[in-house]
Amino acid sequence: MSISANAFRWLDILEKEFDKAFVDLDLLLGEIDEDQSEITDDGRARMTTLSACFAQLTHKLQPISEANAKLE
Repeated sequence: MSISANAFRWLDILEKEFDKAFVDLDLLLGEIDEDQSEITDDGRARMTTLSACFAQLTHKLQPISEANAKLE
């Protein structure tokens, strides 16, 4: 398997793992008592930031991987 194919496979696996962890964390935050909603709100705000950063990272990685695939 070529390096570029591995990069695309790695990116796909990473996205799936991130999505699963994100959903698991969101469910965990949902289990916090309503009287501690500040913790839940703060946690979800930070999850939003993490998600945006991850989306930007994968968005920028894809063209790099495509360019590497063309060079192979």
